[in-house]
Amino acid sequence: MTSYTSDQLAVSTQAPETVSGDAWVVVGTIGAGGRAKIDRSGVITPETEVWSLDWWVGAEDRWHSASRTALVRQSLTESTPVVLSAMRMPGGEIEQRAWTAVDGATGLPVLIVEFHNATPVPVALALAFSCADSEESAVIDFSHGLVTVAGVPVALFSREPSRYGIASESGSAEEVTVAGNAISVFPETGVRSVDGVATAAFVFPVPHTATVRMVLPLASENPQTTNDVATVARMDVGALPPSDRVVSGWKAQLARAPRFDLPERQIEEAIDGARSHLLMHVAGVEPLRWPRTTVNGLERSELTLALDEQGLFAEAQRLVVAAMELQNADGSFERSCVDVTASWIVSAGRHVALTGDLEFAEHSVEQVASAVHWLSKRQRGRRFRRTSGFFASGDASQPIAGDDRISYDARWTARAYRSAIALLDFAGQPDAALVVRLHLEALGEEMKLRGIDMSGPGDGALLSNAITRLRSDLLEGEPLWTWPTDLDAHDPARTAAFLRNVRSIVVDDDNGIVDLLPGFGEQWLGQPAAMLRVPTIAGSVSFALRWHGARPALLWEVESERSFTMTCTSIDSEWSTTESRGEALLAAPVFAHIHRHSGGLYEHEHEESAEPPSDGGGSFS
Repeated sequence: MTSYTSDQLAVSTQAPETVSGDAWVVVGTIGAGGRAKIDRSGVITPETEVWSLDWWVGAEDRWHSASRTALVRQSLTESTPVVLSAMRMPGGEIEQRAWTAVDGATGLPVLIVEFHNATPVPVALALAFSCADSEESAVIDFSHGLVTVAGVPVALFSREPSRYGIASESGSAEEVTVAGNAISVFPETGVRSVDGVATAAFVFPVPHTATVRMVLPLASENPQTTNDVATVARMDVGALPPSDRVVSGWKAQLARAPRFDLPERQIEEAIDGARSHLLMHVAGVEPLRWPRTTVNGLERSELTLALDEQGLFAEAQRLVVAAMELQNADGSFERSCVDVTASWIVSAGRHVALTGDLEFAEHSVEQVASAVHWLSKRQRGRRFRRTSGFFASGDASQPIAGDDRISYDARWTARAYRSAIALLDFAGQPDAALVVRLHLEALGEEMKLRGIDMSGPGDGALLSNAITRLRSDLLEGEPLWTWPTDLDAHDPARTAAFLRNVRSIVVDDDNGIVDLLPGFGEQWLGQPAAMLRVPTIAGSVSFALRWHGARPALLWEVESERSFTMTCTSIDSEWSTTESRGEALLAAPVFAHIHRHSGGLYEHEHEESAEPPSDGGGSFS
């Protein structure tokens, strides 16, 4: 038995630093359901939010509480949802590593958590389960390595704890544990709430380099699996897949996606992390916000677009098809929001454009035509004077009102019409496509008559400051590559927006022409870039940029038999090609600079050619 000195169990007189609990990363399986969140201190909460797991460590200097210390660093293992939370100790760290898997024997999704002692001395590890219960009916119980809350199994340990920290008259569960007063036998009657919260700490001695493993069963979406005590008790904790095997599985999933090699710090790591999160967000029947809030229809379409643009076609098609079940009899997807119906048409059309899936296009014709018909009724209004009949009733998914919302709806509708025309033509429905063209023509005339610009919110245009936004996202999203909103600290819509912005820097093919590197700016002069297997309307495109002095060499290859035109207007506006492969020495990029007098009295513009350092060129690979 490892012994511990009184110094290891001493309570520090220094007040612990407090960190915000508002940031977290969601982890889950693909296909089996089950999700949990891990906050920035490594505290774990399941999707049911019935309980949470904190961890305290008795080290040489004092006890350290994860939820009340700022000394926890986090990262994703190889940009996959295997989350490392490491608490700093004298001489090293205590590492918490958490990942999801499916138990082969029971079919249950589980969260596997390991605590590893990477310090040179033994420590005491307390795993503290807390359950808020105002009615004092939820009892934390323990038997044969299995922890239950209100009779529901929540954890299975790889070995038995040595002691138990239970609240008593002398203090809370944490105070009792820190003071060295943890008991050796778990109470037969279980642990009930004190002041509305029940907490039980399970204390393990952890020698140097030793590891404690536990399994947390998660809620399953499979009705044939049962999360009961008997089922969880027969799990073999040691037989569950180790983290390195799970990392390999995630990397195999990500191998379907294109490769973006851009000259920005941590960009590849962020992209792979975001792709992993995106796959997890859409793994269930519906994409969800935390804890179990369905995203709105517009966000579902944005997730679908992001999946298709990242080459994750199977998941994208599943979302498009699932949304068909939500279509109303009148063709709408949400009667109060034009953008929801329009965005579904756009996502369906985009899926067909990037995959070339004729069977899916033919399958979607009826739903697309019905949705277009509903949109056409919304745009009708009397000519030559403003009326309430032109996109005037209903709401928008975005906080837009009045004339701004009318313009927003009109742009979304025009965008949907263009997508519908392309899909119907591809599906061999020229007559139906002609009807939509007439709707689009009438809409354009009405927008012109009303002074509505075709450009603006709802038009789907690329960000003009895409690289600036990328750099901001990289700073905000690290180290776990999650982006918050007011609705969710790990918002799936922000994940999709990040990936769509990166893709917009790499290629723009919304206007029927494949434009390479539209986001290129002078901050990338002289720096090489390479993209592999980028899905576009022309097919799978790979290309690389190498530099010969001030002039870049572009090498490209397109895997497709479709006809296309390719450009690179941000670098050389005069160059274009229709060849499926080749290389070209582009003109030296020219950028306009605005010079302002220090007194602000005048300004002028001039153009100058870039003179980046030469890297000697290179070859496409």
